[in-house]
Amino acid sequence: MKWIDQFSLEKQVAIVTGAAGGLGSELVKILMEAGADVVLADSDEIRLNGLAQELDPSGQRLLAQKCDVTKERDILSLIDRAHQKFGKIDILVNSAGVLGPDAAWSNVLESDWDGVLDVNVKASWMAATHVSKYMITNHLAGRIINISSSLGLRSQLKRIPYATSKAAVEHLTRNLAMELIQHNIRVNCLAPGWINTNMVKSVLQGEEGEKWRASIPMRRAAEPSELAGPLLLLASHASSYMTGTILRVDGGYAYCGIELPE
Repeated sequence: MKWIDQFSLEKQVAIVTGAAGGLGSELVKILMEAGADVVLADSDEIRLNGLAQELDPSGQRLLAQKCDVTKERDILSLIDRAHQKFGKIDILVNSAGVLGPDAAWSNVLESDWDGVLDVNVKASWMAATHVSKYMITNHLAGRIINISSSLGLRSQLKRIPYATSKAAVEHLTRNLAMELIQHNIRVNCLAPGWINTNMVKSVLQGEEGEKWRASIPMRRAAEPSELAGPLLLLASHASSYMTGTILRVDGGYAYCGIELPE
């Protein structure tokens, strides 16, 4: 096999949670372009079906499944539907996530905390657990990719639940990697920074846009296409000797210091 062919995802099947979101939908497009069949999971059924119709009107390469990733029954149903449609699951991308409140530490409510940690951490753990059990039962050399953030490492004001959840996702990745290494399942983590989705564009083009751009060492957000190489590395056999890795794609944002009160 030529080394470039290691990045191909032909005849591979991937599940992407949070697939209808700005980041999730971009990850789906990258996986499809590399040859994978993809199961789209999201709680927003309207956006989910719209994306599936846009990318694969025939329904041959995509399956759209409404899924509340915090509910075990929905995760189990998702795995069952994926198996019925494609016969296997090679890759899981845990992209479902919520930002939570823009609030100082003293104004964070218990419901805020639970809402963010449930989606960002509990759901990633639960999906990874059940998908890896499926992979083990079916003797599949699987790949699990958790999605973190620059804030998994960097402190930022008014984002305590979110930043804490992403730090937890990174440590979840390291622990799962060691638990699953004996089963030939690799677990890695992609940690993007500012990506030019519609939500990020509205922030960077808003009143405080210049302040945020100045905080990024590269002085810009990434284009979604700039995630293609890192994602395909972790999703493909090109990363066959990598597990427990946190791969940061953030223009240096995580390493440029700690945000302090003015």
